[in-house]
Amino acid sequence: MSTTRSTTARDARPLPPVVALRPRSLSRRAGILQGRLRDRREAGLPHEEMLLDVVDGVLARTGGVGADDLDVWARLVALVEEHDDLSHTLPACAATANLVGLALFGDIEDHAAVCGLADELGHRRLAGLQHRYGSALETDSRLPLTTAAMRRLLVPGLGRRLATHPRTAARSEAVDDASLRAAHALLVQGIDRAWTVPPLDSVEEFVDIAVHGTVNEWRHHVAMIVTDPWSPYAARVIELARQVGTSHPAFVVTALVALCREQTLDGLPGRARPAPRRTRYPSGRAAP
Repeated sequence: MSTTRSTTARDARPLPPVVALRPRSLSRRAGILQGRLRDRREAGLPHEEMLLDVVDGVLARTGGVGADDLDVWARLVALVEEHDDLSHTLPACAATANLVGLALFGDIEDHAAVCGLADELGHRRLAGLQHRYGSALETDSRLPLTTAAMRRLLVPGLGRRLATHPRTAARSEAVDDASLRAAHALLVQGIDRAWTVPPLDSVEEFVDIAVHGTVNEWRHHVAMIVTDPWSPYAARVIELARQVGTSHPAFVVTALVALCREQTLDGLPGRARPAPRRTRYPSGRAAP
């Protein structure tokens, strides 16, 4: 009887605090990788320098990763560990690290990296790598990582942030444009032109999907626009965005539709191209 009471008393005592080993382990692994990246940079291969800087810049923020994002971060670290000595997969590591950096931080350096990667790889290849390798980092089928990155690329006020930051002030328009084009290129990844969904028919529906929607939902609507970027539905979505009452939604939607049109024209032989119908951004800047 006394033994039972003694055991119960011991079980009732508070347990000692558990040391958070996972963040420490990830920091240690990231630090080892950064050392390898620095060694590789010292080898002096010019075509690798920017890509190595992107990966290094993301890994350097391991200490700032929140508890809810440790799964994604662990998968990123594992990806870089698997490929850190392979030149042909370095672009994939850099593109994926940039996707994670955008989603989790959205710092100026992440947007500057988008511009550098797009210059190096092209927007379509960059988005293709982010879609292919980023999918393996996702935590569920709603693609929260890609959705968060997409929101960062299209965040209101980005141009002002870029223009006032010393790192990007001299090229703020180029970085801003690169972020917009990166969002479009990522948005059209994996879409099927045969997809159909109930069309947006009210400002309330537009606001709901803009605020709460996932990249999967957005891709279904974009698929309907890509099929015919000059369709009445494309015009309707632009009009709904304009009715929201603030300029940013109208700017984003008009620009994305314009990029869908540009992509369609680029895929057509010259004689098959329709007469250009130029769209203007709400700011008055001509569409690409």
